[in-house]
Amino acid sequence: MSQNRRQFVQSAASLGLAAATVASAAKLGEIPKRKFGKTGVEVTILGLGGARVGNMTDEDEAIRVIRHARSIGINFFDNAAAGAYGVGQRRYGTAFGKDNKDLFYTTKTRNRSYTQAELDLNQSLSHYKRDYIDLYQVHNVINEEDIDFAFGPRGVMEMIEKAKRDGKIRFIGFTGHTNPHVLRKMMGMYDWDTVLMPLSVTDGARKGFSFEHQTLPAAVEKGLGIQAMKTTGVGAIEGEGVSTLEESLSYVWSLPIHTAILGCTTIEQLEADAKIAIAAGNKRLSEAERKSIQAKWAGADFAKLEPWKVDNSVKTLAAGPQYLGA
Repeated sequence: MSQNRRQFVQSAASLGLAAATVASAAKLGEIPKRKFGKTGVEVTILGLGGARVGNMTDEDEAIRVIRHARSIGINFFDNAAAGAYGVGQRRYGTAFGKDNKDLFYTTKTRNRSYTQAELDLNQSLSHYKRDYIDLYQVHNVINEEDIDFAFGPRGVMEMIEKAKRDGKIRFIGFTGHTNPHVLRKMMGMYDWDTVLMPLSVTDGARKGFSFEHQTLPAAVEKGLGIQAMKTTGVGAIEGEGVSTLEESLSYVWSLPIHTAILGCTTIEQLEADAKIAIAAGNKRLSEAERKSIQAKWAGADFAKLEPWKVDNSVKTLAAGPQYLGA
């Protein structure tokens, strides 16, 4: 039994976890960990996403799912400040209180001004019951104008740098899912620690407009901690009947990433994902196997399966609400 698992078992009673939960964690086995790029932190290749547990209508059940994630060994807990994510952050705090130092807590802000991003940060700290966040991210970078806002006077980056100097942030990253070229440009703007991007079987097959082919190599070269999102196409990929959930997730975990963030609303979902993670982490697909999977998706309706992608990196957005989180 690993030290982390032993610590969990010893503290299970204080978290109100049933003996059956502990037994479930033991039977699954160890979820593999990878060193999170240049941060040097060991994180589980499966991370819990905060939006779906934030959207759950049953608060007690949401907290049970969150606690179960930790019980089966997950140490990477993703979230953000706004909407369902904000509810998810609060639920993380309710689930674990201040007994959270073994967890890697992340959050994000969509705000671009110093003042409003600072409000987001303070809310996240309060929800997490922490005086620091492990990873703070500039969220959902859309286009070049968005980058200008982030790095402008009294922008979010000015706030983030001060917060890091003050010890409120350990690592700094950014996220985006609309355009791989925009993410590539953002990558060159700062000495980032991490990046979060969409990676999936459909993204890999869409070679002309693909994060895997146009953004991921640069992230690897820079030694960034790499997080994958939208690995199942928000559930749409499995519904196409081309790749199973196991094949889709195994494909992503075979890429040079460190963790894939998955949203779960039941313990059964958590355990199913964990089983795939354990198998995939111990036996990665070969390049030939990945190319074979890509070929199966070559004729896919990408516009339907990846509606979040926008092939327009310089489109001017209206200033105001979109940058103020409204």
